[in-house]
Amino acid sequence: MYLIKSGTVHIGDGSIQENTDILIEGDKIIEVGIGIERQDAKVIDAANMHVFPGFIDPHSSIGALGMPTKNMDNREVSSPVTPEMNIRYSIDPDEVNAQELYKSGVTSLGITPDNTNVIGGQITVFKTAPMKIKKRIVREKVALKCSVEQPVKDEYGERKQLPMTRMGIFYLLEETIRKAKSIKEDELSKSDRIILSAFDKGELPVFCAACTKGEITGLLHLLNNKNISLNIVDAFGFSDCIDEIKQTSANIILGNINNMSQLAKHNMDLSKVNELIQNGNLIAFSNTNGGRSEGREVFIWNGIEVYRAGVEAEEVVKMMCINPAKMLGVDDKIGSIEVGKDADISIFTEHPVSSYAAKVVKSIVNGEVII
Repeated sequence: MYLIKSGTVHIGDGSIQENTDILIEGDKIIEVGIGIERQDAKVIDAANMHVFPGFIDPHSSIGALGMPTKNMDNREVSSPVTPEMNIRYSIDPDEVNAQELYKSGVTSLGITPDNTNVIGGQITVFKTAPMKIKKRIVREKVALKCSVEQPVKDEYGERKQLPMTRMGIFYLLEETIRKAKSIKEDELSKSDRIILSAFDKGELPVFCAACTKGEITGLLHLLNNKNISLNIVDAFGFSDCIDEIKQTSANIILGNINNMSQLAKHNMDLSKVNELIQNGNLIAFSNTNGGRSEGREVFIWNGIEVYRAGVEAEEVVKMMCINPAKMLGVDDKIGSIEVGKDADISIFTEHPVSSYAAKVVKSIVNGEVII
């Protein structure tokens, strides 16, 4: 049992509680408040420190690339449509361990297939701290990964196989959905049921990589009026089609916005993030770029860039905590400091969004002190 005392607690939903204590028993948070006392608890002094929920990168390739990366275990290219693939079976815990992401406050990843298939497979939420794999899986098959980006054309175009063009990508996506909807219930395959769960019933969130204005607006047009929980990944061209996005309930997961070539290429205006926030579209970010993940520092650097663009610090914290948890459908377990949720907590010397000098001094994952 651990008792975190007297910290500035950032709940993860945009609110802050000063001089607040957190009581942890086993792998859960059991009490949050002021003046908590337990004689049997190990005390962690958080006075003058900032306490956060573990950050969540909702779209990561870390753990599934393989070591060396030529293995590319997140990339099943036997077909451009592979919804039944479960990334859980490609996760290498040692690859995740090597990154030590918890040292930057990131305690959970949404590990995904890459951007090569129109429909690539299902996402698993995985803890970053080294422990037994059963304790690290928050939930598997939480969302369906899709892509309408250039890597699809690069892979299948070389084979002279559909889809070779952007119109081929959108045709294949639309036709796959149409075919699944046309099949009788008792004749549906496993693949068909997954497609319907995502694109017809709205039960399985869709994470679709779309980078350019054309890809984003094409995706919104194709999926218009469908019962779908859509999260657009990468979205470097979002500011050029902000009005189209605001007409939908689509969420945005920004790729690595420290990649200046992407910002310049797409003329990204990060200040427009505030328009989407005010409109009710959820925003998060990841350390990926075109399906490949960068180093652990990049996640917080992304948060700093959004903050510098004029987004309030606690709104940025939401993008790192509760928003990605909601997108992944695991906000009942992680994403905020609340009673009953997993005890994933990072203690910083300063606010990491507003200060480059902030350092993690304590990382707790599943109630275990990692550092």
